[in-house]
Amino acid sequence: MLPVIGSLRPWTDPTITAIGRLQTHVPLDRDRRQSLDGDWSFALFDHPDLVDEAAISGPAPRHKVAVPGNWTMQDTGHPTGDLPHYTNVQMPFAGPPPNLPTRIPTGVYRTLFTAPAGWKRQQIVAHIGGAESVHAVYVNGQFVGYGTDSRLPSEYDITEHCRTGRNEIAVVVVKFSALSYIEDQDQWWMAGLHRSVWIEARPATHIADVCCTADFDAETGTGSVSAQVRVGFSATPKPGWSVATSLHAPGGGRVGRIISAPVPAGFDVPYIFTGHTVTAAWQVPKAKAWSAESPSLYRLSCNLIDAQGAVVETVEQRVGLRRVQILDRQLLVNGQPIWIFGVNRHDHHPDRGKALTPADLRADLVVMRAHNITAIRTSHYPNDDVFYDLCDELGMYVVDEANIENHAYNTSICNDPSYRSAFVERGARMVQRDRNHPCVISWSLGNESGYGTNHDAMAGWIRSADNSRPLHYEGAAFHGDGGHPFGALQNWIDGGLVATDIVCPMYATIDAIKRYGDSGQGTRPLILCEYSHAMGNSNGSLADYWDVITTTPGLQGGFLWEWKDHGLRQRLADGTTRLAYGGQFGDKPHDCNFVADGLVSADLHPHPAMREVAWVYRPVTVQPGSRKGTIRVSNRQSFSGLDQYTATWQLLVDGQVAKQGRLKLPAIAPHSSVDIAVPCALPTGVESVHLTVRFELKRSTWFADAGHLVAWDQVQLRAARPPRRESFKANDAVAAIDSLWLSPIELSIWRAAVDNDGFKLMPDLAQRLRVGGQGLRIWQEAGVDHLPAEQLVGHSWKRQSNGLTVHYRHSVQVPDSLVDLPRVGITFALPGRFSQLRWFGRGPHENYPDRKGGAPLGIWDGPVDMPPYLVPQEFGLRTDCRWFEFIDPSGQVVRLDVVNPTAMHVSATHFTAADLFAAATETDLRPRQELVVHLDVAHRGLGTASCGPDVLPQYRLPAGTFEFAYSLTVSGP
Repeated sequence: MLPVIGSLRPWTDPTITAIGRLQTHVPLDRDRRQSLDGDWSFALFDHPDLVDEAAISGPAPRHKVAVPGNWTMQDTGHPTGDLPHYTNVQMPFAGPPPNLPTRIPTGVYRTLFTAPAGWKRQQIVAHIGGAESVHAVYVNGQFVGYGTDSRLPSEYDITEHCRTGRNEIAVVVVKFSALSYIEDQDQWWMAGLHRSVWIEARPATHIADVCCTADFDAETGTGSVSAQVRVGFSATPKPGWSVATSLHAPGGGRVGRIISAPVPAGFDVPYIFTGHTVTAAWQVPKAKAWSAESPSLYRLSCNLIDAQGAVVETVEQRVGLRRVQILDRQLLVNGQPIWIFGVNRHDHHPDRGKALTPADLRADLVVMRAHNITAIRTSHYPNDDVFYDLCDELGMYVVDEANIENHAYNTSICNDPSYRSAFVERGARMVQRDRNHPCVISWSLGNESGYGTNHDAMAGWIRSADNSRPLHYEGAAFHGDGGHPFGALQNWIDGGLVATDIVCPMYATIDAIKRYGDSGQGTRPLILCEYSHAMGNSNGSLADYWDVITTTPGLQGGFLWEWKDHGLRQRLADGTTRLAYGGQFGDKPHDCNFVADGLVSADLHPHPAMREVAWVYRPVTVQPGSRKGTIRVSNRQSFSGLDQYTATWQLLVDGQVAKQGRLKLPAIAPHSSVDIAVPCALPTGVESVHLTVRFELKRSTWFADAGHLVAWDQVQLRAARPPRRESFKANDAVAAIDSLWLSPIELSIWRAAVDNDGFKLMPDLAQRLRVGGQGLRIWQEAGVDHLPAEQLVGHSWKRQSNGLTVHYRHSVQVPDSLVDLPRVGITFALPGRFSQLRWFGRGPHENYPDRKGGAPLGIWDGPVDMPPYLVPQEFGLRTDCRWFEFIDPSGQVVRLDVVNPTAMHVSATHFTAADLFAAATETDLRPRQELVVHLDVAHRGLGTASCGPDVLPQYRLPAGTFEFAYSLTVSGP
């Protein structure tokens, strides 16, 4: 049993949030700091009650693990080990709270550190950056303290336990605790010391905290900065100490004067004593405001001076001058509404789990910003403080979220008084650490935790401590105050006002958010906290969301779910590796591949939908102008002009670039539009004419090189003519294509179900999570997935050949009983040597009927796609194709020309739909030698029904007759 605290067993008691932990403060860099990151001795026990004194102070085990790190991602040296476990809503063990499982993996970490002689008469502090779930600290065998909240640091005064020279620190980490019930986030259950650990020496009298408040008045251009510097005394406070504080502009010059003030040391009038705090304030004329578009940072320097006038310590903080407010149903930064081009982000690395390096954090931000993402919700916990430093410096808006989610007990824990202190403390500690970061524009009270008195208690503390930012909590507006049914529109209007200043629903339909905006009621802006669930081949109707968001008052955007697939690299018995999801570590219960719902892979490779994200989040748009012969250029930024971009245009005639040039633009102010003339005359006698306008970076930035494509749009200037009546002279001769068939043309109405169609690996999950995606079940009941299509729908077709070209006409009759099929079209196979593709259609990347806004029409070429998704499913479609060519290395070309309707959809891969549907993971797939081609006259949209709305009606396939015609020609060697 754990020494000293063993009889107390605090991990079983939700009311015990800390023992001996120091007060949370903003990060302060100090000179006397010794990193303890590296390899630590490690032993894993099956329960904290099995950890005895010898485990902490006896001979250290030889087995080592890395810190920062999760032991669940490392060899623990334990006979059975402890592996990652994935659940979403459900807990990994039976409840109710605060019940715990019989096995609670507990890790004992031990390492040595040296306290220099110069650290005498200093306060020595141990910093534990993050430990999942709870931890206890021992120095030289003596208990120091206990901490909870796995996503914020805990610090302990270890002075009296240290000696000059060699010391040993032991950290006992308990994987499951009573507080695991409020860390029930949709992610892997990990364990261990996943953030940095260090020891530092602070002067006996030292700067303990620096609380900054910065503001910017957009009307006058004046800023202000105030700082409260709290001084800590390890012994009895003595008079004579002072703090000299100075403010420096982004260019380095000092702003105003150095402000020096004495540190209050006595209690002569106790009832007016406000602590050992010094206050300084400045007015900043002609201030440089902070925003994500222009992240200007001032520097605050604080010198602690002793009674003899010597500077004992200097600490600095970076400060951004900006004002965040809610006014007239708008979220304003510096007086201007901002678009929330947002994404939800978990900490994740495929090899290290929750242990991320600064380089990992920056890499995430680089890929985000390269795709026009400018806002992040820290789902569902505070990040490492390095993350906020980067967002301050680089320019990202952040909704900072408290480490609270009790999804499995959604409506009970929020009112349970035994968890009240944990709720309040987690919100308070987040604010105390992160309050100086200008990137943080809102505090979030957590996620999916119902709405109750514990939230109101936390909201009250935060509002009193920091009224410079609005509060954000989805549950408050969803559950409301009890006067209206859950999810009712009226709750969005006036529900939960105590706990949220923003209506921030998750997975709301387009119709619902439009109703709220059009109602004009309430005072709060609507910003979706989660939408467009990016699970597998997904993110349908993103453009439809943004068409409504940008044209409806009161709507300002949202945060996509989510940033990254949570695949974990797993070595298999044959020596190969794969990215594993829930259940593939033997974890039970689990929620399978619901953890793979990112816009990028676990390795940070963007999925095809990221191009659609970059397009809907583009900072500048081009649309048809108000008069014929004009286009409208709109600046969607809040503070910047367009002079950082180079604008070019291309005139496409039947897909070919006919003319091109630089687009000359007048000055276009933020949130404004200008109509300009189409930059060239239109040719006559052609079918389709489009103008493509591109905006590229003029100069290299932190996220991309000069020339990076930031925004693009395509305006149709002349539509393609409707199809003419076919005229084809045929002699029914054998055609060249007949010698190439590896499988003949067949009717196709089935696609390898995407995750939004239904969960093929866990059919009951949709019902348990109360999400959509019922198409798969319906299709399987009808036999669409395994019966020949000819048995299910009517099909007649005709072939005509003249020896060079083969012409096909099809008529497909879909009965009412099969309304909403996945696709209607044909499939065939060509030899695999046809490895290069060229087409006139949308591209160059994969696109679908409800995810094609970011894929302009043009003539594109490229290799055959490989599956991009963790769980194999339908992929690789190119929509609105007029023609498609399959080319082999010798130059032989099979060309497909669409005759009727004007365009169809094509995919070409090395997998059949059956191959993709049968595979449970990417390592199950074996590419075929042949090239499998699909030509669809209609293809169902993607939607986002794995957790959100299903496909909109206009992207579904009705019953009735589908007629289409095309020709195939072989040319070349």
